[in-house]
Amino acid sequence: MGMASQLAEREDSLLTDDIRNNLFGPMEFSRRDLGAINIMRGRDNGLSDYNTARQHFNLTRIKNWNEINPKLFEQNPELLNQLMEIYDNDLDNIDVYVGGMLESTDDGRPGPLFTNIIKEQFIRLRDSDRFWFENYDSNIFTKREIDEIRRVTLWDVITNTTTIHPDAIQRNVFIWSDSDPCPQPEQLKSSTLDPCGPLQRYDYFEGSEFVYIYACVFLGFIPVLCAGVGYGLVKLQNRRRRRLKIIQEAIKRQNNNVGCVNANGRIDKMIVREWLHANHKRLVKVKFGPESALHIVDRKGENLRTFDLNGVNVVHVEESQECESDHGKALLLLRIPRDYDLVLELDSLHSRGKFISKLETFLTSHKKHITIVHINRDIMLAKAETKERRQKKLEQFFREAYALTFGLRPGERGRRRRRRSQNSEDGDEVVTVMRTSLSKSEFASALGMRPDAIFVKKMFNIVDKDGDGRISFQEFLDTVLLFSRGKTEDKLRIIFDMCDKDSNGVIDKEELSEMLRSLVEIARTTSLSDDHVTELIDGMFQDAGLERKDYLTYNDFKLMMNEYKRDFVAIGLDCKGAKQNFLDTSTNVARMTSFHIDQLPVPAASTLDETSKCWMRKQWDSVSTFLEENRQNIFYLFIFYVITIVLFVERFI
Repeated sequence: MGMASQLAEREDSLLTDDIRNNLFGPMEFSRRDLGAINIMRGRDNGLSDYNTARQHFNLTRIKNWNEINPKLFEQNPELLNQLMEIYDNDLDNIDVYVGGMLESTDDGRPGPLFTNIIKEQFIRLRDSDRFWFENYDSNIFTKREIDEIRRVTLWDVITNTTTIHPDAIQRNVFIWSDSDPCPQPEQLKSSTLDPCGPLQRYDYFEGSEFVYIYACVFLGFIPVLCAGVGYGLVKLQNRRRRRLKIIQEAIKRQNNNVGCVNANGRIDKMIVREWLHANHKRLVKVKFGPESALHIVDRKGENLRTFDLNGVNVVHVEESQECESDHGKALLLLRIPRDYDLVLELDSLHSRGKFISKLETFLTSHKKHITIVHINRDIMLAKAETKERRQKKLEQFFREAYALTFGLRPGERGRRRRRRSQNSEDGDEVVTVMRTSLSKSEFASALGMRPDAIFVKKMFNIVDKDGDGRISFQEFLDTVLLFSRGKTEDKLRIIFDMCDKDSNGVIDKEELSEMLRSLVEIARTTSLSDDHVTELIDGMFQDAGLERKDYLTYNDFKLMMNEYKRDFVAIGLDCKGAKQNFLDTSTNVARMTSFHIDQLPVPAASTLDETSKCWMRKQWDSVSTFLEENRQNIFYLFIFYVITIVLFVERFI
């Protein structure tokens, strides 16, 4: 009844202050402007300009500003001037909403543009509804029923569906006349209405200060925590390595019962810089002993070089004569026969004196002597035989050995002849090569193996015929000739001698087991357990009909290896840098598969306790190893996920 009696406001081009300044909005900005919203909404959705819209609805284009609403602009010329100024006097730039509102007439009706737009929208709604009652094709209503529906008014609907008395509401509910019931006391005014609420804003941060601060602290603490865990794991691994090395050194010290030990009972050491060449120095730690050797280790305790003093009676030391341009750095060179020099750089003359004092104490404890010579710094470095210069000598050493063994190709002979014709010191070069000898570490490096490998030790002892701890050029040449052109029986003899650890002329099962392990290590296959090796050796003895023997003579060894005789053709020395491959590694790896046996099942009862004890330890070791090896990748992934989580929380939570 109220809606039927209340008079509507006149439709015109004006927007009331309520919807201009007090239109409801979102929580973060509770009051908005409806006019501005409609204009911006049209622009955001790409609506055409006012004249284009009129042309679309078959209306004439406006060519003069007064044509929009002549009566309105006649009453309010200031409005026309403001409109022309806002749109830069361009009729084709007027917004649809602004032009349509300005067309509104005095009798409260919309202008021609909005009339056509509203009409088209209702027509589209009607025509798109297949259940519309006037749709004859749907066969829902007959023509008679449709005519009855057309005669029904909104007054009929209200009076038939509510308890409102028919005389309490006018027949035409959309228009109120003076004679109609329930007149409106007065037209609504802004002064009689409650004022709209002021602009309010909602602060999402309010009330969340505590959580936000602790979330930021937590996210900032995660990188520190991860860095601390990573650093702790690295320190833990380093401490384990140092502990193992200390135990090994203690065992060696007990066995040798000698060494340079300080007042605390520890091996003496000193941090210096090793001079490798003009462009490279490295910070190292020199450890004196416990055996007759100086150990050069890095900051992690990994051994970089062993300056072996066995068989050396006198150590020659050269001190550099310092000048003002050296910035206080003192150089020291240690030289022994048959090894490249050790050049050390110390921070001051005092540090050098301290190092020499420790060195003299160490050498005296091993009954060795020292000679000290003062020499110019540049001359010392120029004459120092560093590892790089030593490597060049070794390369020439191997080239000469290969050339004498296999000969040279025609092209190589020509290049070699031209080089010798241009080099007047070629005779000295040959003499240098003949005088060069290999240490055990250099021999292991040539084979691409570790110096402490069992195969390297045994092979070195075989090649070193005079037992002086060095391999001369002639000894190396004889070995290369044997492996390249020797008979299979000669190679078998070498293998037998390598297995014969105590040199008593026979091989027991323990010696054969040790040699077999070295072959497995060379072939780079999966390590064998003690039970596997024992079973394998017993099987080899049984296949050769020697199961009742606990040891093998040379003839027994040949009989056992007769099955693999054709494989020994490929056995040789695979030296790095050689054009000729003496050891066919791929063949040996393939041959080792014949020695491979499957994992034997172990009774669960015998290993249950051990497994339960070691399981947690193994899991922890695997996790710590994985974190240490992939710490860089883990760090980058962590940064990525932290940024992703922070952005997600900031946007959606």
